[in-house]
Amino acid sequence: MTATLLHHRWAQLDLARQMESLPFIRQFMEVSAKAGYNGILLYLEDRVRTACYPWAKDGECFTPEEIRGLVEYGQGLGLELVPCVATLGHAERFLAHPELVHLSELQGDMKGRFGGTMKQTFCPTHPQFYPFLLQYLKEVAELFPSPYFHAGLDEFWDYCLCPRCREKAPDLASQEALFVEHVEKVRQGLEKCGKTMMMWSDMFEYYPKAQEKISRKVVLVDWQYQEDVRRYVHHLFDVFSEDRQGLNQRLGFTNFVAPADMTYRNGQSLLECVQGRGAEGFIQTSWEKRDTYIYHSLPIFAFNARLAAGKGPEEATGEMMEQLFGTRDALLTRGVTLGLTLPRGRHFQKLSRDFLLTRDFRGLPLALNEGYAAAALLLRERGGLVTTEMGSRILVDLQETLEEELAAARLKALLHHALDGHPLERAEWDEAVKALKGLLDRRCDHWREWREGVEGEEAFRRQCAEILEGVERLGGEANCPHCVRLRICAPDGYTIETLSVRLQYQEKGPWHQVFQGGVKAHDLNHALAEIFLPYQPAQEGRPVAVKVEAWGMGGEGVCHVLVDGMAPRAILQVEGMVQNPEHLLVDNVNFAWFGSQSTQEAYFQQPMAQMVHGVTLAL
Repeated sequence: MTATLLHHRWAQLDLARQMESLPFIRQFMEVSAKAGYNGILLYLEDRVRTACYPWAKDGECFTPEEIRGLVEYGQGLGLELVPCVATLGHAERFLAHPELVHLSELQGDMKGRFGGTMKQTFCPTHPQFYPFLLQYLKEVAELFPSPYFHAGLDEFWDYCLCPRCREKAPDLASQEALFVEHVEKVRQGLEKCGKTMMMWSDMFEYYPKAQEKISRKVVLVDWQYQEDVRRYVHHLFDVFSEDRQGLNQRLGFTNFVAPADMTYRNGQSLLECVQGRGAEGFIQTSWEKRDTYIYHSLPIFAFNARLAAGKGPEEATGEMMEQLFGTRDALLTRGVTLGLTLPRGRHFQKLSRDFLLTRDFRGLPLALNEGYAAAALLLRERGGLVTTEMGSRILVDLQETLEEELAAARLKALLHHALDGHPLERAEWDEAVKALKGLLDRRCDHWREWREGVEGEEAFRRQCAEILEGVERLGGEANCPHCVRLRICAPDGYTIETLSVRLQYQEKGPWHQVFQGGVKAHDLNHALAEIFLPYQPAQEGRPVAVKVEAWGMGGEGVCHVLVDGMAPRAILQVEGMVQNPEHLLVDNVNFAWFGSQSTQEAYFQQPMAQMVHGVTLAL
């Protein structure tokens, strides 16, 4: 591939979800500058205390003086610091303050599009919204000399739900117009501060006509986080794909591209995908480190900076290893890149109950687990060659990240052996739980060492304790004689569907809840998955019927259900929209589809999203 040189090369740090200390931020800036970045995007949300926003507590925000100090430090490294304040969605930190909660789209116990009541989206029609927002943006903008200001605008899911917004924007066209109006008000406010507005582009997937109408002075940032980017793929709505680069060029927009630190090759493939197609900037993003660490992601940052500066993958990898680890040893390099290419769970995801109880239809990912083991072995065997302090810390973080993956795989293998009808290998289970406890204890110790002086240590320790308690509880349920086994099919992986399973012990008797939650394969490349639901009987006797229900956006395919090994023998009742319910009676991968297959259709029609679709089966 021909190398691509982008003028703007920025590294992004998410400070909204996890405060970091000033020494850490300066260290991150030093690493980024040495890697070849020329800018830092600080994702802030509400993390800067200003005159119009005085409510953030000490330790939960940065003062103007601290921000000015970071800006000055960045200038000394050749870095411009660019602020990002979300101006519509991702406003939960603002709206958590009683003084601002009236600016929320959701009021009282109103439910959002995903069924929750969390207040996380501003109301653009509230008469006090823009006076507050524009003043806050002005006060933050004054702290940053950069000509750019990122205004967020991704994922504002609860848009146009309140009565005032519904009156002003009752249909898609008027909602798009309100979106354009919001962008223009923010753009004009930032322009008065001497700033060029930037925004994420993903919500144009939902409101496509809005992109045609906004000012071409706005810089669009297109993000794609899959490992191998071949085209622009939508992020929720029915997973359309489109030529977004071509659209940006046709409409005359300046645009940046943004990968994430979830996999080593995401940035490389994204740069190859947009090569020669007008992208003017590159932002390496990293999100939500509240219960993980960014150290093991730094090789991805250092690698992608060099790619965006026009270097090839081999040269970029070698220079990354030299910078961070002080060696280009081939086997250590392979251990690092393999460990970062393999999928890694976020936020202890793979130690959660739903993940441990769910598996792909064709079994556990044994080859993937061998990959984790191989990467861990290479790091352990060649780690002695690391000569830098930063490299040693990266190595510890990456090794423990792989150790977490292997711990989850070990527990899952033991658990599913038992769920398949074999006795739980208790001694090995206890040993695996003990090893997990040791890992979690070390992670807690690292919090104190690596995040000294920032919020969250107590919550982190509490979360680790809850994870361990949950795993220990699963060990007690592994040989439970009562279990519902549910096979599902979610072809695009982006459905936002709630599934409910209830049992009945007597004809016309009460229904007893076994499960309610989201069910899908954990790998977006897979559609078919099975979830095991151990339960305690609500009364004596065996169940005579099972009811499977679903509601939400995108629908859910259900292939088969077994209750204590009993297959359904007949369909008793169908409600709502269920296609091919007869497939539930056969133990194969043909599925009954509950609800509409279009996420988009239900997104814009709340009654459809709330409609319950169900099948009652005799056992």
